[in-house]
Amino acid sequence: MLALTGLLPVLAAAAPSAADRAIAEAELRVERGTSPDALVELGSAFMRKARETGDPSYYERAGAAVARALASNPAHYGALRARAWVLLGKHRFAAALRAARAARRIAPHDWWNYGNLADACTELGYYRGATRATTRMVSLRPGLPAYTRVAALRALFGDRRGAIDALELALDAADAADPETRAWLLTYLGHEHWALGEVDAADRRYTAALAAFPDYHLALPGLARVRGAEGRTGEAIALYERALALAPMPSIAGALGDLESEAGNPDRARASYDFAVYMGRVATIRGQTLGRELALFLADHDRDLDEALRLARAEAAVRDDVYTDDALAWTFFKLGDARRAKRAMARALRLGTQEAAFHRHAFLIDAALGRPRAAARHRVMAAALSARPSLGRRDA
Repeated sequence: MLALTGLLPVLAAAAPSAADRAIAEAELRVERGTSPDALVELGSAFMRKARETGDPSYYERAGAAVARALASNPAHYGALRARAWVLLGKHRFAAALRAARAARRIAPHDWWNYGNLADACTELGYYRGATRATTRMVSLRPGLPAYTRVAALRALFGDRRGAIDALELALDAADAADPETRAWLLTYLGHEHWALGEVDAADRRYTAALAAFPDYHLALPGLARVRGAEGRTGEAIALYERALALAPMPSIAGALGDLESEAGNPDRARASYDFAVYMGRVATIRGQTLGRELALFLADHDRDLDEALRLARAEAAVRDDVYTDDALAWTFFKLGDARRAKRAMARALRLGTQEAAFHRHAFLIDAALGRPRAAARHRVMAAALSARPSLGRRDA
């Protein structure tokens, strides 16, 4: 870890963001009197800051503010509604679903509750429930929050073009005075174009996101992927280093290590890989659920495969979604259990999600099982979706 720390750039002090200003204003209100409304406002501001920075400590601070509001008034609807949102941020998806259902019982016509329901159901793999909640949300209040949920479901069900259309509607509806939300939507659009292998379109979206909100931690890794696909390795490494300094995540450290390895820097690659493992363990200690991300990293790099399987199984026990199924399939495959890998992979592919990594994994699994026709289909699909075909290794 120490070796990697020296590679990271020093971050310059930034001007207060919209989230910073919202936190300051809410804290002043709380100081004047700890009303539940002020505490919910503070919790909401912390949630905005969490997305803006990728710092999970803000979810804890948001949760504490909402808990104080409920302690003051256990029936306060705003706090009850916000509790589901905070639990989603903390990746406590089953608890978030219960909280969202409880809030819906109180206010069945509040569109916000259906957004929380859709998000919780999506993360848990309850896709029919997510579809019902999103449909209800659109009927109650068509607009940016509803369109992003529509986009998420379209992408999951194999319609990434439709997802892009929905995100374009969301971007049109976004407040021009809210640069972080615009950057988030532009980054999301970049991800969808990348998933279709459209490097130039992804480049434009990520670049626009960073113009709207400089050093946006979600857009930097996306642009780094693009630069890597273009063969601009030095720029890609610099972007990953910047992203890692802002929001240290195992997936970013792993991607940085892959590029360092390709560039002929084995010591720096090893330091990045060690840092990925370290950050995964730190996240676990903090109560974050990054088990799936760490499992994929370990499986991709053939490191501690028994631990990778343990993490993937633990995630699958509480999160029955297609991405967790893929992680489970990939770890089974790397451990030499192609039959179990095939069963998990079938579940990962059950919605028809257009994900290059899914099809690369399916190709290798079917090839190992002696199913050449099925393997060939997945290989063609993976190549069609990949900006940088690399069968056998997951995109960063």
